[in-house]
Amino acid sequence: MRPHTIFFLILALMLRIHCTAQESQDVPTDSYGMVKTNIRVSYDYTDASISDHFNARLSYEFYKNQKFSLTANANYNSLQADLSTDDLPIGYDPGQMDMNKTHLYGQFGVSASFRSRLWGLPFVAFGTVSAEWGDKRFQRVSGIAMGMFMLRANRDTQFGIGPLVLINSTTKIPAFVVFMYRHRFNDYIAVNLYGGMFGFDYTPTKSDLITIGGDIDVRSFYFQPDHIDLPERCRYTNTNFRSGIKYKRRLAENFYGEIQGGVIIKMSSRVTGVSGTKRYFEIPMPTRPFIQVAFNYAL
Repeated sequence: MRPHTIFFLILALMLRIHCTAQESQDVPTDSYGMVKTNIRVSYDYTDASISDHFNARLSYEFYKNQKFSLTANANYNSLQADLSTDDLPIGYDPGQMDMNKTHLYGQFGVSASFRSRLWGLPFVAFGTVSAEWGDKRFQRVSGIAMGMFMLRANRDTQFGIGPLVLINSTTKIPAFVVFMYRHRFNDYIAVNLYGGMFGFDYTPTKSDLITIGGDIDVRSFYFQPDHIDLPERCRYTNTNFRSGIKYKRRLAENFYGEIQGGVIIKMSSRVTGVSGTKRYFEIPMPTRPFIQVAFNYAL
């Protein structure tokens, strides 16, 4: 499971808890909250050896009652790799290892959420299982299980903390503690902290949202290097911190446009096996600007 998926799950929990807190006080949920159907397409560009990233995501909530929901989801990515021999250690050639090309990557999965009270506190649990494919074949199954105890949940402030467990992930840390915090100062300004993301939100109108902050973004692809020192199948993962400004606007009913720009700072850029248990080498990636455009349909 890719790290940025974790942060989307934390965001999903935060939004679901946020909406619950609002509903309990008879306040309508906003248009950026949890929805039954969500379709999102985005494209971003950066002047680097890994660029031209296109992403399409689809989720559909096919079952829901007062405490439990099931959602089917799919995720499709394409990105361009144009690495040079100087980017890799001596003895590795990205052209010969079939790294330099347009790579396709996808996930199909099912997510479940559960809301209740535990030990007197509001509790939300979330789990997802995904099958991943890339390089023209199935690669692996991965999953996440997480929970969140809400220490505070009202109209203006939500604060929660809880465990997160990774299943067959590329990270070496299979479990850790996550938290989320949201506070609304007034009808226009709010602060959000969840996982590796933070932002200051300014909502000048009901149709506009401006966010200044940062998030963690992960790009990856599978390839077959045909190299004596590497396994038959490998995975390249590029993890970055993106800081900048994002503007989102409602273009029509249930339809939104979004533009984001800023600076990308590398956190890691590595080649591993499919399981991610062994790292073979790192690839340099400079600090660089980026711009992203996205469209989102939410119903």
